[in-house]
Amino acid sequence: MSEFKKPLISLIITCHNLGEYLPQCVKSIENQTYKNFEIIIVDDFSDEKTKEIIEKNFKNKNIVFRFLNCNEIRVIETKKNEGQLASFLLGLKVARGEFICMIDADDVLLEDYLATHLQVHMRTNVAFTSANVCEIDENSTLHSLASLSFPMFENKQMKLKKEKVADIFNICADEFEVKILNLKNTPFGTWAWAPSTSAMMRKSALEFLLLFKETEHYKTGADKFIFSFLHLIGGSALISQTLYAYRRHSANQSESNPLTGNFRYLKSSQIKRIINWNKMIRLDTLFFIKNNYSYFCARLNPMNVKRLIFNIIFSFNFSTIKKALKALIFKFC
Repeated sequence: MSEFKKPLISLIITCHNLGEYLPQCVKSIENQTYKNFEIIIVDDFSDEKTKEIIEKNFKNKNIVFRFLNCNEIRVIETKKNEGQLASFLLGLKVARGEFICMIDADDVLLEDYLATHLQVHMRTNVAFTSANVCEIDENSTLHSLASLSFPMFENKQMKLKKEKVADIFNICADEFEVKILNLKNTPFGTWAWAPSTSAMMRKSALEFLLLFKETEHYKTGADKFIFSFLHLIGGSALISQTLYAYRRHSANQSESNPLTGNFRYLKSSQIKRIINWNKMIRLDTLFFIKNNYSYFCARLNPMNVKRLIFNIIFSFNFSTIKKALKALIFKFC
């Protein structure tokens, strides 16, 4: 099959005031075993410190920052703080890859991130894949190999054996598990994936979202809306292999507690966001389909579009209600 081209992967790094972590993030992309990719940095009206780092390291450095396929780093600057979803869509508009990754500027990819995601995509037809995650702190010190940010993690009794110190921190694996999710086992609006950086998405599915106008609703938490929408139209897959490091620090928007990530310790502002997202996501998606009904019908046919609407309306389940009630309880405690 040597006559076929390898897919190009576009990595869109959304960055707002996280410049100190950006060089390490980009370096981890440069070190990938799969080399056919491009990098797009969207500087979402960052502070002067971040702008200076981008200017010094990435802007007008196309000759220096070239990779196997002559894919340079491109920088897009916003004229105001657009938020995570709008910034990502700006990058998506110019992305040339068949597969897309939404990378947070403070995260770090493991070297087989792209190759493993791509392998799963080649063997499935899901709209996106989401991988397991380890955790680091502000100084890139490894804190955990089993993150609560990945719902596949189960806190149960474990039998451990003594290992050499070097083996304890070994996060490479020859084999990994893949779990296919659909609307029957994972209803619309629930959450089954790790955060933004965990995912590789098919551009053909993402292109629907270029028509979405209510981006101000998801200035943070864009992954909640994007993943839910992609799962609705094309399903998803969980990869048990750890493929990136999630950085916990005081500025985290989602898992804002830098120590454990436990839901009960989230900041009150974040709990309010979670409640609002769960209220908005169904209405936003329904109106999005309604306002672009002809486009959806042309791409998916009318019968399938009606199924999408049905799945959104009747997507509530016990897990979703339980989380919503828990969020309300913690809000008033």
